[in-house]
Amino acid sequence: MRKRRNPVATAPILRKGGAHQPSRSADRAKLRAQLKRETSQWRPSQ
Repeated sequence: MRKRRNPVATAPILRKGGAHQPSRSADRAKLRAQLKRETSQWRPSQ
């Protein structure tokens, strides 16, 4: 007979782990900052 697995270890709530990722707002802020840097290099400063 097979040994019964630990039901707590296989709980669906515990499967939400993993690598952390930046939020979508952080991604958008990063893109805005990059665009601002690129345009400041392209446009002459006044």
